[in-house]
Amino acid sequence: MLATLGLWDEGIRVFLQEAAQKGPQPWDMDYEERRRMTHEPRIRRQLELEDQWKNTCMEGIWKGMRHFARPMDDYKVSENRFREYLVSVGISSEFLGNKLYKVFRSEACPEVDFLRVCKAIYLGLTEVGTSFKFIQHCYKSLALSPVSEELDCATVMRAYELQRRTNAQKTASTVLELKLQQLEGVLQYFEETGETNIDIGVFRFMFFEERWRYWAGTFIKQLLEAAAKYFSFPYGVFPTIPLQWTKTTEPLSYDRHAVYDADSLLLRNFELTGGDNAVKKKKNRKGRSSSSSRKK
Repeated sequence: MLATLGLWDEGIRVFLQEAAQKGPQPWDMDYEERRRMTHEPRIRRQLELEDQWKNTCMEGIWKGMRHFARPMDDYKVSENRFREYLVSVGISSEFLGNKLYKVFRSEACPEVDFLRVCKAIYLGLTEVGTSFKFIQHCYKSLALSPVSEELDCATVMRAYELQRRTNAQKTASTVLELKLQQLEGVLQYFEETGETNIDIGVFRFMFFEERWRYWAGTFIKQLLEAAAKYFSFPYGVFPTIPLQWTKTTEPLSYDRHAVYDADSLLLRNFELTGGDNAVKKKKNRKGRSSSSSRKK
């Protein structure tokens, strides 16, 4: 003890000061922060899979999916849970829900793998055969009955004001907020560039531009609608997902005999008791990279 602390008066003072200066421990952090801190291979693999969508048009979409898909379940959900997700993004049609479940369900089991869903949508957006169709479906949903192939500022502004009044009159919902953010993002583009109209080419550029990635994510309802149509007969087929990518999604098993860091066992127990479901949801981002609200 003396060898550790030295002289009592000075040693204990130094010891207490150093102890007081320690940063927060993993178990004092929230679930997502704890996952980022751990050295457990199983969780490191999960984080690599989640991070592949960072800085892409799928980043905001994946964050929305993560509210429903738990890492400890390997991001797979039951049919009922999948339908809950669809309702949350504005798809309440039983017919469309059935079609999407049929499109995305796993071939080996009745569950839906959200990693696979996210990958398939991304392929739909980027592959030559479907990219234009997906983008066009999103573009045409922007404003009410555009009279030409271009959207002018006045048309978008009218749609925006109408949507804002609709939102004020109805119970707040994610669906209504997403629609408002879609229009809000286009108006911001007009403000920043001085342009008075956009066409589908400009829209596509915005969609894949990193700074507009959260705005692109507000079109999840439209992307799922496009997937239901173009990933099934007679309009198309489900995209071929590379086998190499599929292998990276194979989960690593949990080894209760291996302790990789001080929080390893505690974090696993936290997951098993459902603690990861109690994570507070952060406020929705605006449909663009900036978190500031559009000035009225």
